Amino acid sequence: MLKVLFLHPEDSPWDAAWCRSQWDLIVDLGFASEYTYQEWSHRSGARVLSIYQFAGQTEGYRWVNQFLERGRGRLLDRMGLDWWELLAVWSYHDLQVLYLLDQLRPEIATGQIELVASRRHLFTKLLEQILGRPVRYLKIESRGPMQTVARMLRSARKLRPAQIAEIAFDKWDTDYRVRRHVTKHKRANLADPAVLLPSAYSNVTRSVLAYAAQLPHRRFLLATTRRSAVPNRLPGNVTVVPLSAYAVPSSTTQEQTVELRRSWEVFRRTMLAEVDEFRYAANAGLWDYFPAHLEHGLRLREAWKRLLESEPVKGVLCGDDLNYHTRLPLILARRSDLNAVYCSHGALDGGFLFKIPFADSYLVKGEMESDYLQRASAIEPEKICVGAPGSSTSVGQGDQRGALVFFSQPYEIEGGRVDEIYREVLPRLWRAAHRSGRKMIVKLHPFESKQARKALVSSILPKGGHDQVEIVSGVPPEEVMSRTWCGVTVDSSVAVECTLRKIPFFLCGWLDFMGLGYLQQFERFGVGRVLNTPESIEQIPEMVAGYRSPATDRIWHEADPTQLDGIMFGTRQLLHAA
Repeated sequence: MLKVLFLHPEDSPWDAAWCRSQWDLIVDLGFASEYTYQEWSHRSGARVLSIYQFAGQTEGYRWVNQFLERGRGRLLDRMGLDWWELLAVWSYHDLQVLYLLDQLRPEIATGQIELVASRRHLFTKLLEQILGRPVRYLKIESRGPMQTVARMLRSARKLRPAQIAEIAFDKWDTDYRVRRHVTKHKRANLADPAVLLPSAYSNVTRSVLAYAAQLPHRRFLLATTRRSAVPNRLPGNVTVVPLSAYAVPSSTTQEQTVELRRSWEVFRRTMLAEVDEFRYAANAGLWDYFPAHLEHGLRLREAWKRLLESEPVKGVLCGDDLNYHTRLPLILARRSDLNAVYCSHGALDGGFLFKIPFADSYLVKGEMESDYLQRASAIEPEKICVGAPGSSTSVGQGDQRGALVFFSQPYEIEGGRVDEIYREVLPRLWRAAHRSGRKMIVKLHPFESKQARKALVSSILPKGGHDQVEIVSGVPPEEVMSRTWCGVTVDSSVAVECTLRKIPFFLCGWLDFMGLGYLQQFERFGVGRVLNTPESIEQIPEMVAGYRSPATDRIWHEADPTQLDGIMFGTRQLLHAA
């Protein structure tokens, strides 16, 4: 009999509940490197693999698009908006797992088999549905009120008070019933024509404001769905408002919510009968969020609609159309005959592998992004406009006396084993920096906890070593880049920003499990050097010495202000004719 253990991303293979048993196969539901799994295999005597090793390069997410296509056009509201498209794409990571588990099936579906999991996880619930056999759980988590409170308190210790307040509002005031009373007097009441900049996150705000800065004679309206999306400094041609200022109670919205929930039930029953994967996901609880988000989404729709009707908006520049909070105004703009423009807040946007493109125009920063966009989605080439916000030559270069910077990411959000990744990367980076007489900086992503990362770094580096490492949080990446000698990351778009500044950059290719094809595209256009083994990190000083900066014109081509003005403020008829 084949004995298989499915390991929860928060569990270790050495926990007492299962380490005393002998396993034929251990499947990690998170991800680490193949070197980590080789060590685990040697120690446990079992074959070890990650579910994410089946992700491939874009194949999994193209499958997600095929799955989503089965339900498109079936769950429409009175305005014709497709709520299956708006909400289901939010589950893209979980939907990809249906593909990954199907790829895993040949490894475990032959002969007699015993399926065991360290504890409950959405992936194992999906596996039970796909294989039609139960999984035995070794650790049963208590879900009582005291345990829930304890988990919340543990999480809260890692957050700042402002973050706690924002999370609370996001969870319990999703439709702005409370916040609208506080912010109702904060409407913009603009007189001049403006382009709307919707944002839910600081990274998105940063991107759209960069385009606003290219047209200083034009007015822009930054509308934020969360407090953290408000920048510390605002350009003079940009007015900022909270979306909650435009939220109003509506009996019509309540009626439509009831209608849409009924439509959802009809849609659900139809899809259950027609699509096996939908049924697997439903039985695993994947669609449980839909009814509440339908109501929340309709209230957001009405707030955006009111803003577009009450302010002199000529168009919408959206920097994140995967998040329905900011995708809604883009769709509404197109339906209202306004200019609907999209710009990715990252270097590349893998979401186009599975989401429908709704914009009239797509601003890309160069040939690299344009090439990826056309590989990912069937967008008409004439809709793609090469125009980056600002000149790549004006951003300067890194500091030749600066630090070795590790641009970290919130790996755990996607199932990454942060401890294993840091233990594999940080000591080698620290030794490379020490050997070069450089300081080492760990630059955190906005979603990472400084307190938690500081404790992890202290536990990994030699005694006293962590005192030589600066952990930076809450500052824009460019502030750190001005102090950077060379940079290292897994697949962050900061690789592009450093390359434009002629800062030598390195990508940990052996840790790329995202299945979006980013590193391959970066390498194709000379953005950073891909390292294939952890040992390569210690050769970074020598590689920096021989570094030759690539030509950046294929990565970043500055927008022509006249063209940019026409895309955002011109008429759609003229844009189409062009």
